[in-house]
Amino acid sequence: MARLSQQQTSSGHTVMVVDDDGELRGTVARLLRSCGHTVLTAADGEEALQLVAAHDVHLMLLDYFMVGMTGEDVVRELRLRGHELQVVLQTGYASERPPRDMLRDLDIQGYHDKSEGPDKLLVWVDAALKAHRHVRAIMASRDGLNHILQAAPQLHRLQSLDDLLRGILLQLQGILGFSGACVAVLPGSSTGSGLVAVPGAQVFEVRVATGRFEGRAWPDLDTAERNAIIGAAHSGRPARTPLTALPLQAGERNVGVVLVELDPQAAADADLTLLEVFAAQAAVAIQNVQLFELATTDDLTGLMNRRAWTGRLEETLQLGARHGHPTSVMLIDVDHFKSVNDTYGHLAGDALLRALGATLRDHVRATDLAGRYGGEELAVLLPHTEPAGARILAERLRERIAALALDWNGQHVQVTASVGLATDLGGAHSVPTSAALLARADSALYAAKAAGRNRVLEAAGPALSLAGAEG
Repeated sequence: MARLSQQQTSSGHTVMVVDDDGELRGTVARLLRSCGHTVLTAADGEEALQLVAAHDVHLMLLDYFMVGMTGEDVVRELRLRGHELQVVLQTGYASERPPRDMLRDLDIQGYHDKSEGPDKLLVWVDAALKAHRHVRAIMASRDGLNHILQAAPQLHRLQSLDDLLRGILLQLQGILGFSGACVAVLPGSSTGSGLVAVPGAQVFEVRVATGRFEGRAWPDLDTAERNAIIGAAHSGRPARTPLTALPLQAGERNVGVVLVELDPQAAADADLTLLEVFAAQAAVAIQNVQLFELATTDDLTGLMNRRAWTGRLEETLQLGARHGHPTSVMLIDVDHFKSVNDTYGHLAGDALLRALGATLRDHVRATDLAGRYGGEELAVLLPHTEPAGARILAERLRERIAALALDWNGQHVQVTASVGLATDLGGAHSVPTSAALLARADSALYAAKAAGRNRVLEAAGPALSLAGAEG
């Protein structure tokens, strides 16, 4: 049965605990009541939905794996019915979906691992209730709130950290009413400028900037600007100094500071509560991207690691099979890489791989995905790409690699690369798995190296066709 209980000194918040484990449900409820929260408990999703309809619930702590409706089912039903309460999913099973997937795909505010204990849970509760207070406080600011809600999907989509930070700055400019692209000003008025700084090992690092801050690094900022960033990071509160400094806080962790220069009237009119709500969204997005990049990026080359890359390949092939889109893959192997290590040392080999990673990042299309397949072997996923287009792209990359010159201790290190291509046509012609397509590309790569290296060979069914240059 649902149980409503309240402590004498109330926090003013109502929290619901939904878990089919009665003992755990009771333990969490007692913990929350000791913090002064009004507590509702429910043993399953249906009961939770009934209570939400009857009470003003601010936060739901929701077990992911329950008999009947899962936590994911409950979240989707809550949003379908128009309930806007904060939701923190709780998990006790390692096999459940990764936190980033859940935060990206569902409208939830947190994902707590039960094994992390009560202290971490209370951090999530405090952060979620803080977000709830902010949302309630700015209901009158409809335009700003709508802007934040519309920005959330863009912030939480898969993207690089720098792209995310640029997006945060652009969204913030939209909230504050100035644009970094085109600004019309009256004589004597100032344009808007801004930057996003993230904490480094010793000092902050300026990652993206607009206006007069563009192109400036941390040492280039004046004392007042640096102090504004440091002060906001330490206090965790937005401030006008007169620069507007907005800390990006994910729980108790500072992930960055936005520094914005506005004209005096715009700065005075800025709703700091509204900005804090946006900052909470932005901070979670930054933390998610950092965790995602840590888990999916190869440290040496900066490309996607093999596990993440092959996972994306599998997803792309499935979409291609369903919708009839072709998918091509490119396996790239550095010719005579061992001789680079033997001649110049392994540090030179590592530097060469870093340079190759940068070359691929700079010259693949925005829709393509480059990864480190293993050792000196790199890979590129080419969605929606037929064999003819893949050959053109492979030749361009082969030429770029051949033109790459690494300066190592006064010597120029140059290499060539062999490339194997394979294409899955999608639809009824689709191969069953990514392994089959990669096996064909690997066979083409082996043939390219056997034929003299520094060339592109395409696996066209059982036959191989030459599409490169003699090395």
